[in-house]
Amino acid sequence: MSNIPSRRLISRIAITAVLMVISFPVLHGEERLPILSAWEGSALEGTGQDPLPFEPVPFYGAIEWSQPLGMVPVPGVPGEHYLILERNGVIWHLDGELGERKELIKLGIIDGISYEVKGHRQNLGACFHPDFPNTPEFYLRSGVMTAEYGHNWLTRFELDPKNPFILDPEKEEMILEWPANGHRGGDLAFGEDGMLYITSGDGSSPGDPNNVGQKTDNLLGSIIRIDVSQSEVGKPYRVPEDNPWVGVDGIYPEIWAYGLRNPWRMCFRPGTNEIWLGDNGDEDWEMVHRVRGGENFGWSTFEGSHPFRPGNPLSGPNPTHTLPIVEQSHQELRSVIGGFWYRGKQFPELEGHYLYGCHLTKKIWAFSMDGEEVVGLRRIADLGGQVVSFCETPDREVIVVALDNGLFKLQRSPERDLRPIPNRLSETGLFTSTAKHEVAPGFLPYEVNHPSYWDGAEAQRFAAVRLDEERVQIQMIPPAVKGKNELDKARSLAGVDRWKLPSGSVLMQTLNLDGRRIETQISLKDGGEWRYLTYRWGDDQKDGELIPEEGADVELIRVDGASQKWRFPGRAECSACHTQRGMFGLSLTIGQLNRDFDYTSLGGGVKNQVEVMRELGWFMNANVVRDPAVHESLPFPDDESASLEDRARAYLHVNCAHCHRETGLGGRASFQLINWLPNDQTDLINGRPLVGLPGVPMEEAKLIAPGDPDRSEIYRRIATVEMGKMPLLGNHHTVDEEGAELISRWIKSLGEGSKKQE
Repeated sequence: MSNIPSRRLISRIAITAVLMVISFPVLHGEERLPILSAWEGSALEGTGQDPLPFEPVPFYGAIEWSQPLGMVPVPGVPGEHYLILERNGVIWHLDGELGERKELIKLGIIDGISYEVKGHRQNLGACFHPDFPNTPEFYLRSGVMTAEYGHNWLTRFELDPKNPFILDPEKEEMILEWPANGHRGGDLAFGEDGMLYITSGDGSSPGDPNNVGQKTDNLLGSIIRIDVSQSEVGKPYRVPEDNPWVGVDGIYPEIWAYGLRNPWRMCFRPGTNEIWLGDNGDEDWEMVHRVRGGENFGWSTFEGSHPFRPGNPLSGPNPTHTLPIVEQSHQELRSVIGGFWYRGKQFPELEGHYLYGCHLTKKIWAFSMDGEEVVGLRRIADLGGQVVSFCETPDREVIVVALDNGLFKLQRSPERDLRPIPNRLSETGLFTSTAKHEVAPGFLPYEVNHPSYWDGAEAQRFAAVRLDEERVQIQMIPPAVKGKNELDKARSLAGVDRWKLPSGSVLMQTLNLDGRRIETQISLKDGGEWRYLTYRWGDDQKDGELIPEEGADVELIRVDGASQKWRFPGRAECSACHTQRGMFGLSLTIGQLNRDFDYTSLGGGVKNQVEVMRELGWFMNANVVRDPAVHESLPFPDDESASLEDRARAYLHVNCAHCHRETGLGGRASFQLINWLPNDQTDLINGRPLVGLPGVPMEEAKLIAPGDPDRSEIYRRIATVEMGKMPLLGNHHTVDEEGAELISRWIKSLGEGSKKQE
C-alpha cells in the first residue's frame, strides 16, 4: 500500500485558478489485466422518461459570475439593463445590448453604516423605486455577519438620475435593521399600493425551538410593510395606517403577515396586491403561499398544513391558520424558491402560470389557478443549477439565476426518442448474474481510502469506462504551496485532481447491510450528461427493482430483528452531491484511489488501483498519474499512523465538502470543508454558525470551538439524526458513531489556543 503523506496546504488562490488540462498522447501497448474486457456500454444508454417541456439556455453565457444571488432589471432606462447581485457583496451592471458588465460596488467587507464593525456583508435582494428614475432610489437587503453580530439590513441608495449605474457608498442610508442568525428571507418589492414589502425569516435554529414564528414582538418570520416615501419620528419611513395591527400593544406595527420560516423570493400577482412566495420548510415540506394582510401561516406550530410543534399553539394577534396554496414533500422539493407569474409571449402555454423552483433538485415547476383551485401543477424544466432567484425581463420573459453556474433563459426542449428505463436490475446490462452479483465484462472493482457514511452500510464499488474515442481527462488545479523536500515538492506539483469521464462511463456501488444487498446506485454518463438511478434488492437477493424518481422510504428488518428506517435517494438527491464542481464522480480522485487492490480474480495480482487504470489506457494525460508515489492519499479513518487532523479533515472532505465548498449546496453557510485548504482558510475555527442547533446559545456556539465539541456546530450536527443533522444525505436514520468520535477527538486536540477567525 502506498505511504499516506500529510495533507497538502493549498491556498484559496489555487481554488480559483484556471484549470489546466495536461494532455499527452494515449499510451498504447500497455499490458492489460488478462481477463478485463473492454466496456461496451449498457442497456441504460438512450433510456429515460419523456423530456421536460423546457430546457435552460445560458443568458450571456460568456460572462462568468461568482455565486450570483439576484438579478434586477433597471426600469425607465433605454435599452436592456440589469443589476446582478453576487452573494459576496459585489453588484454588477449588465448591459444587455452590449453583453458587457461593469462592477458597480463591492460591499462584501463592511466598515459600517451606523456601526463600526468588521465583518462580511452578503447581498440578498434589491429593487428600484417604482417611479424610477423620477425617484432615483435603489433599495438593498443585506445580511451582515461578524463574530458577534448577525443582522438584517434594509438600506437605500440615492442615485444620480443622469447616471444611475453608480452606487456610491456615501449615499447609502440605513432604513431598517433587525437581528437574524440565519433564515433571513431577504427579498423586497414594491406593491401596486406603492408600499415596500420585505420578507424576513425566523432567524432561528432548526425546528424554531423558541417558537419565534408565532411571535409578533419582533420582525422575524414575517412580511414587513412600510411606506418609504414618508418618515415619522425616529424612523426614515412611515408605518402605513392600514397595516393590520397598528396601535396594538406588543406587536410590531410594521408586520403585515407572520408565521413564516424562511420566505425566499416573492412577487405580486399582476393586477392584485397579493404576494406569492416560496417558504423553505424544515423536515418534510416546502410551501408556496399567497399572502394577504393579517394572515398567520402557522410556523412552527405547523409546517405547511402539517402539525410540527403542536405543543406550542398558534398565537399572536391572529390564531387562525392560513394554509399554503401548494405544499410539496421533500421527495419532490428540498428548498423552494419563489418565482413569477408568467406574462411573456414566447410560451403561450405558460400564460397565467406561476413559475417557481427548487435550489437542491434544480427543477423548475409551474401551476395555474382556476378560481381557488391549483391546476396543472408540474415540473417544466431541469435547470441543472442551484436555483436562487427569478427575474422578469422588460418583455416579460423569465430569467432564472443559479448560484453555481449563472443566468439562464428557457427554450422548448427538442423531441427525443427515449426507451423506457429498465425496471429490473437484471435488464440493465450491468450484470451477467444479478443473483450472484457478478458484474458485466469491462467493470473494474475498486475501493476507496476514506469511505463515506451510508447509515452503517458497506459498499462494493465498480467503474467502467468506454474508450471508443475519448479517455479520462485528469484536470489539475495547480497548487500554490510547495513542500520543503523533493518528495513533498513532487506531491505539491501534482496538484489537486478532477476526473472528467467519457460518455458511456458507469460508476456503480451496491450497499450491503448485515451481509445483505440493500440497493445498487448507478451513475451513468449518457450523451454527455450524468444520470442517476437506484435499484432496491428483493428479499430473495436475486434481482433489484427500479426506485421511483422521487425515491422511497422503507423499514428494514436487521439480522437481530430490530427495524431500521432506510431512505432510497431520489434522482434529484443524487445530483445534489454529484456536481460539476467535483466532476460528478465523487470517489474518483487520486487521493481516494491511490491504494492497492487484489486483482487476482482478474489475473492481475495485488496492484495499485491508479496504476492499473493507467495500464488499462483509461487516462488521456497518463503521465499525470504515472507514479502514484508522488500523489497524496486520503488517510484511512482508523489509520493511527496518520495525524488526527488529517483523518478528521479527510472525513469532512468526503462526507461534507461536496456541499460545503465554493458554489456547493451549502454555499449559504460561509465556510468550506475541502481538505486541501488549511484550517485558517476554511473559516471553521471559532467561526460563527449562521443557524445553530438548540441547546447552545448563539453567542457561545462556534463551527469549531477548539477543545469543546459540545459547543462545536460541526460535531453536534454529525452526532445527531434529529432536526439539523448533517450530512444532509447518507445518515438519514443512524448516527455515524465512529465519524462523530473522530471529529470530537480532533476538536479536543485543537485546545483553547487556536487563533480566532476574524
